[in-house]
Amino acid sequence: MTPRTLMLAAMLAVAATPSHAVDHPDLFVMRSPDFADNGMLKALNAGTGTSVRGPWACGGRNVSPALAWSHAPAATKSYAILAEDPDAASGRGGPHWIQYGIPASVTSLPRGAADHFVGGAVGQRHIPYSGPCAEPGGKPHHFIFMVFALDLAPNALPSGLDLDGFRKAVEGHNLAEASLMARYWRPPEKKK
Repeated sequence: MTPRTLMLAAMLAVAATPSHAVDHPDLFVMRSPDFADNGMLKALNAGTGTSVRGPWACGGRNVSPALAWSHAPAATKSYAILAEDPDAASGRGGPHWIQYGIPASVTSLPRGAADHFVGGAVGQRHIPYSGPCAEPGGKPHHFIFMVFALDLAPNALPSGLDLDGFRKAVEGHNLAEASLMARYWRPPEKKK
């Protein structure tokens, strides 16, 4: 056979080989119908009440955004959601959403579903989701939304874990993670 014939035969052999899905963590992806990656969160997603950092109202309704994910590893038994603001607390960061115990059969959460599964403890009220509370006219904050594919059964973790407790509990159990980044900003208030 000539080199060209050998190359064609090899290409045909590869093309004839059936392809199988690869169970690889890098295939695990997340998306949101509520914001594009690097997009803006809506006021609906912002917190309620007033800021702990200043005299301004948060201006929102504390509704968690909708999230969906796909291509989790085959050994996944449950999912967990974590959203953090790395700009909070002068760059020390802070959690805004901790939720876990989501069965492997669930591949999306609708808008406002932060209390549908096991909730962690975020903020002073120890709720699973606490929306942004931006200072009007301040700089935009970034919010990293992550979904973790875990090898833990949905009922493996107790409710009310704070960020440190959550990280310790899932250490060594994370099969894959996917993330999206969003930003939140409020325009300056009009002077009266």
